This record gives sequence, structure tokens and C-alpha cells, in this order.
Amino acid sequence: MTIAILEQWLNIESISGNESAFLEVLEDHLSERGFRCTRQPIGEAKRWNLLAVGEAEPTFLYSTHVDTVPPFLPVVVEDDRIKGRGACDTKGGIYAMIEAGEKLKSEGHHGFGFLFVVGEEVDHCGAKKATAIDIDVSRIILCEPTMNHVVSAQKGMIKLILSAKGIAGHSAYPEKGESAVHKLLNFLNSMDQQVWPTHEELGPTTINVGVIEGGVAANVFAPSAHAQVLIRAVSDVQPMIDLLQKMADESGVQMEIPASNDPVFFDPPPGFPTKVVAFNTDATYLGPMAPIWLVGPGDIEDAHSVNEYISFAQIDAGIETYYNLGLAALK
Repeated sequence: MTIAILEQWLNIESISGNESAFLEVLEDHLSERGFRCTRQPIGEAKRWNLLAVGEAEPTFLYSTHVDTVPPFLPVVVEDDRIKGRGACDTKGGIYAMIEAGEKLKSEGHHGFGFLFVVGEEVDHCGAKKATAIDIDVSRIILCEPTMNHVVSAQKGMIKLILSAKGIAGHSAYPEKGESAVHKLLNFLNSMDQQVWPTHEELGPTTINVGVIEGGVAANVFAPSAHAQVLIRAVSDVQPMIDLLQKMADESGVQMEIPASNDPVFFDPPPGFPTKVVAFNTDATYLGPMAPIWLVGPGDIEDAHSVNEYISFAQIDAGIETYYNLGLAALK
């Protein structure tokens, strides 16, 4: 593999909302290899999805997101791996997809393309917009770091933004104030005590309170409190949302849901190792375009970490996996 290419890509900061510089480099890279590139604007002029197709009408698309989480990390090349933000999520996978495509082309296969989208790490805005692209394909091979196992199922997701209002006052006199923090904690405690669904294949529902803040001082009733919660769902999310809304109303908490989706069950092709994943992907939103095979090099447990990396062995295996899946999709 030509590690200098991936090293160059990792040195381009592409945190969500700032993907354009990396997309421009990808566009040049694919154009030089004979692909016709089209930009699909996403809201602001500086953001777009990138579609690249070859000589023939595509039967399938290799796809993934190009944005990363913050912060940007310096790139370090070691004997068996490369470190940097996006190494496994998902620039290493992008490299493997393109190399697999080159291998297919060298054997006379041209019925495929690439779709790269923005915003997956925040609100899936790119994937949601991509369904408006006028293209008819029978399969999408979607990259996320799965250790090159094709995913059979992924958990769903509910993101909650919670807020509570109180009345500031001296904490020595409970009748003079009301604590927003206590309201919020009551709701969070109710969530923790609730029995949530489990699934034979997906496992348990899990809840993470990722952000919590509120109050001004220990001796003052908190006038406001806020929290952000992410639920990994193993059942249809609407009944859970309805119950959460009831619990929020009873606790005096305001609840917003900026994103949610049901679990996804896939149709892995025979002959490939499979696994179940708990993380969320663009699969829910790209699904209306075509059935999806979700797979990629690298380990999700290394993604978003301060030591994010991908091994060269995983990239090589990813190239072979994407090549073989491409052959299967062309049949």
C-alpha cells in the first residue's frame, strides 16, 4: 500500500462541518482515476456530498462519511500502524475502498461508484440528503470500522436534550426556591430505574448520560439544568420515546429529540464473517437508496479515542474484503 496517501489524508482536518478540504482532495484523487465527480450541496455552500461514477452505469456504491469527531490529532506512522484522527473512522476504510475499486477496474469491472457524505458524526445530514440523488443501484457497501466483519444488525439510537427550570433562592429555605437540578436528577433516576427492552441478538438497551450541567452555587437552588443523553435501542424507538415523554412531563423536564432511529437488520452475503454492533451509522438513512452491507477495517473501540489508529494488516484485509464484496454485488 502507498501509505503516503493515507498519511496525507489524515493530515487534513475534517471535523464535522469542515469537510470541504478533504472532499476536494478526494475529488482530485478520483478524477485522476477516471471517475466523474458530482457535488451535492448540503445547506451551506461549503458543504457537499461527493458522488463519483466510472465508465459504466453503477450497479453498486462504496460509501462512507468523511467527517471526524474533534479534536484533530497529529499523524504518527509506526511499523505496523498509522495513528491520527479518522485513521479507522473512516479514512483508512476510504483508502481500502478506493484500492479495492482499482483492483476491480484492473480486471475489467466498471459498474460501481463512490458516495462520500458529510455530517455522520453529528446529525447524518449528508446521508439524509443523499437519498435525493438520481441514481439506481442494487447495493451500497457502507464503511464503518468493524474489523472487516459484515454487520448483521446494529442497535438503534435516541438522542435526548433535556432541560429543567427552577427558582433561585437561598438553599436554607426550601419554601423559597425550587431546584432545576433536582428535577433533572429525578427524571434521570426514573430512566435508570425503568426496565428497558432486551433483544436476543442485539442485547440490552443501554443509556449514557454524556453531558450534565446546572446550578450556580451549592447554597443556591439551581435556576436551570441541562443534560444530553444517548440511548442505544434494541427495539422500535417510538414506544420508548412516548414513555420518555410521559416521564419527562411527570418530572417537570423539557425534552427534545434531535435524532433517533430504529435498530437495523442487514442481509450479510454468505461466506463472510459477521458481527452485531452497538454503534450508530448512516445505514438507517441510506437504506432507502439500496440494501446495505456494513463493513470496514479497523476497530470501533479505537475510534474517537486519543490514540485512534488502524493497522496496515487491517487495511490490506479491508481491500480484499471490499474487492470480494464488490464482486458479489456485481453478480
